[in-house]
Amino acid sequence: MLQLVETGPDHQPSEGERATIDRRHRAVEPGRRQLAEAVGQKVLHGFLQNRHQTLMPLSVNLTRLAEGECAALARFAAVAARAGGAEAALDPVRAWLRGSGADAGLLAAFEAALRSPPPLDAALAALVEPETALIAFILCLVAAREAGPAGWAFADYVALHRALPNAAVRAAERRYRA
Repeated sequence: MLQLVETGPDHQPSEGERATIDRRHRAVEPGRRQLAEAVGQKVLHGFLQNRHQTLMPLSVNLTRLAEGECAALARFAAVAARAGGAEAALDPVRAWLRGSGADAGLLAAFEAALRSPPPLDAALAALVEPETALIAFILCLVAAREAGPAGWAFADYVALHRALPNAAVRAAERRYRA
């Protein structure tokens, strides 16, 4: 049975009708609706851009990490540099550490760990903080540029083992995998 519903400019919907009307189909002036949608899109776009910018900083600053985290990263950097089996991966990792603010102590710890790399399980277990684990993943990406497929597979393993968020992994890959 067809039910006629009054829909004029003077019609005020009853409480029951208001509950069934979707918020997108409410009677709103066309100009206000377009304005609200445009502002909403701009706010959402700005939020998403900011989320991507803050998710992965443009540069990593090792100087603000605690001493224990730096030592763990130095040991892990040696593991990452050796992971692909390519000697050519050592220089990019050294250069990245220097460019990220590594002091002489961290570089010396890296060189010592290269001579006697720690076991993989110990190096991974030392990456306690999420930020440290993400930096370790970045080190894997830097080393994998020279190491080839084995290095990329190791980087993927580290991301899975440390349960890094997919968004952070994708952001790091966009920035450091090239």
